[in-house]
Amino acid sequence: MTDIFLEENIQITDEILGWREAIRKCAQPLLEGKYIEEKYIDSMIKVAEEMGPFFDFGKNIAVPHSRPENGVNKKGVSLLKVNKPVKLLDLEDHPIDIFIVLAAEDNTSHLNILSVLANTLVEDSKVEKLKKSTTKEEIIDIFKS
Repeated sequence: MTDIFLEENIQITDEILGWREAIRKCAQPLLEGKYIEEKYIDSMIKVAEEMGPFFDFGKNIAVPHSRPENGVNKKGVSLLKVNKPVKLLDLEDHPIDIFIVLAAEDNTSHLNILSVLANTLVEDSKVEKLKKSTTKEEIIDIFKS
């Protein structure tokens, strides 16, 4: 379970993105890999619009996700590192540097993925390394260590 990130599901960009664009861009590899359907992306955005920035995990990291029945075909994770912070829901107090989209088939896999993420994201030194990373390989290594 520590190998939840695949190189093809990680992106790093210098683009200036709105928060909806960032979620769509982050989810794109999962869509292309048939992990999710388009309606899952729409659902993540709708949930954020209705419930607010609940998936802002702090430390400038957002983990957008939705319910499995909203279009998850198989378990997967994608990551988008933006070099120009995105204001989640256009809110000044929610700048995001890293988006991690979760696609979980059920509550058990959802909790397993969150557990793996939490083990890395609770360590400030790993989060700083993640924010400074410039390659997909560096990002994968941070989550493996």
